[in-house]
Amino acid sequence: MNFCLKSIATAVIVSFSPLIVCAAESESQSAESFQTTCVNTWMNRVNEAKDKVDYKDFGEKYCECAATQPLDSDEAVNKAIQICMSQTLLHDTMDSLEEEIGLSEATDDDISEYCLDRWNLVYPKLSENGKKATQAYCECAKPKLMGLIKEADNMTDKQYADEINSIAAACSPQVKSDKAASNTSEE
Repeated sequence: MNFCLKSIATAVIVSFSPLIVCAAESESQSAESFQTTCVNTWMNRVNEAKDKVDYKDFGEKYCECAATQPLDSDEAVNKAIQICMSQTLLHDTMDSLEEEIGLSEATDDDISEYCLDRWNLVYPKLSENGKKATQAYCECAKPKLMGLIKEADNMTDKQYADEINSIAAACSPQVKSDKAASNTSEE
């Protein structure tokens, strides 16, 4: 499991670092906006995606998040990748649930299914260990998202979005903790 989690983390950083850095550099060199450049770069990876429309929608949300992050160093870019991937995965999960099922009808199983589906959209060729790591992330988010659904009617859109971001932040370290635990158990 340790190798797989490292592979996923490496894939995210390697795959998206050039995307964000390229978009940030290109913005200063041309009239294109960061968002446009980022999405165009994102779409260069579309070969593996089954649903190109959903893939583009996901990329637009991801790039929208990246545009709000500081990107002035490699460390900042890596942090932006982690933050934006986690947030976009959960926002896209909840948007899809709301559109296709309705939040009031969503179950624990639906949240797991949609969360894993979003991972598979971005990374369609995960190994079995990669799938286990994404499952851990989705399992971390599931009870928190179910709680959010119960409170959503009493929240503003901004509060709802901020809570999703908070859940994403809480579950990203959970996957890192699983990775650390697997490091010690495999050595």
